Amino acid sequence: MVGYGARVAAVFMAAVLFAACGDKGKQGAAVSRPVVQEVEVVVVRPVPRETTAEALGTVRAKTIAAVAPQMMGRLTAVLVAEGARVEAGALLATIDDQAVRAQLASAEGGVAEAESAREEADRAVAQAEAGKSLAEKTYARFRVLLAEKVVTPQEYDEVEMKRTVAVKEHERALQKTAQMDAKVTQAKGQAGAARIVLAYAKVIAPFAGVIVEKRADAGSMAVPGVPLFVLEDPRRHHIEASVSETYLPLLKVGTPVQGILDADPGKPFSAVVTEVVPTVDLNSRTFTVKADLPAGKARTGQSGRLRFAAGTGMVLAVPKRAITRVGGNEGVFFVGDDNVARLSMITLGAEFDDRVEVLSGIEDGDRVALSPIDKLSDGARVEVRR
Repeated sequence: MVGYGARVAAVFMAAVLFAACGDKGKQGAAVSRPVVQEVEVVVVRPVPRETTAEALGTVRAKTIAAVAPQMMGRLTAVLVAEGARVEAGALLATIDDQAVRAQLASAEGGVAEAESAREEADRAVAQAEAGKSLAEKTYARFRVLLAEKVVTPQEYDEVEMKRTVAVKEHERALQKTAQMDAKVTQAKGQAGAARIVLAYAKVIAPFAGVIVEKRADAGSMAVPGVPLFVLEDPRRHHIEASVSETYLPLLKVGTPVQGILDADPGKPFSAVVTEVVPTVDLNSRTFTVKADLPAGKARTGQSGRLRFAAGTGMVLAVPKRAITRVGGNEGVFFVGDDNVARLSMITLGAEFDDRVEVLSGIEDGDRVALSPIDKLSDGARVEVRR
């Protein structure tokens, strides 16, 4: 039953009020107070209820990028401001590219030089092939002539030596051509790398979105890896909420939840869990849960909550019609074994079905009056309906 002290206090307050009317009035009230007939009561018992839990969170864009330069240099122009909408590939800023252009020009000159050397090597190969072919034919004729003893062995040896020299020169020409091919490839690679670096002088948007942060202006030094802009896709957001580790077994991808934005708490919306970070923070003992928001529902940085089912629990509850308001507070009429109604102030919890959870003020087994509430007063004698 309710804490005896709380009820004694309530009775004491009622006694003080009656004392103000004088002893004669008090005795008259005690004698003349009628019995309230046919009072309906209910015995308070724990009942099962689906409980819910809430986790505080923050709205964030699902797609967000810190746009950083890929080369160092002075910013020559910043072409967008915060709040600007940009398309994928849009030019956001430019970096001084004079040094890179000089490197590209040098690399392209190297390509031209290497290609010219390769052409010269190709001509040398053609010339060596012609000399080798002539030497081979001459050698073949002298072999026949030597067999017929038309030429001397010395003349034959001289022709054979010229053939050997021609073959070696042809091989050297082919090797030279291969070396020139490698130099051309190397020079083209250097030129290609210079073109890539030159492209880095343009900072572009990786996707269509809105510039939410601009961190540099023209004249500033761009450093690789240090963001110049923050870009987000405004079409898709989610709530990232920190949830107590107690609920880790309950929340999985696909679990239905209810989203509530603090800017518009009267319009909760249905959502599902799209991501659960399985690690638990060592300091807060929470894990992160993400749930998508309807398109255009919120903006990055807004605060919100995720509400989800936390299982079934037993709670003390009374029918809503048993609640009475006194001085801006809620209470119920507790009917004791002496059939006297006593007002007990209570603390209410969540509503469910036709009942209200009572957090404090009554206990398991208490008898609470349901009707006629409007005829009851603190200390009234009652006749309980059978």
